Amino acid sequence: RIVITFIVERDGSVVYVKAIGENESFNKEAERTLKSIKTKYAPAKVNNLVVRHILRMPLSMNFK
Repeated sequence: RIVITFIVERDGSVVYVKAIGENESFNKEAERTLKSIKTKYAPAKVNNLVVRHILRMPLSMNFK
């Protein structure tokens, strides 16, 4: 189980990806996967102005 945190810029690109969890290889793979997504996110808006925003997403997997 990890929590991945990243910033979505005003143009929808993803920067500052960081995964925190017990399994280091899973952390690195989650970071690599998120960075490799070519589709841009929809940026946040505050008072009709486009702004940067931080997203935190929990991920969990069972390894057997």
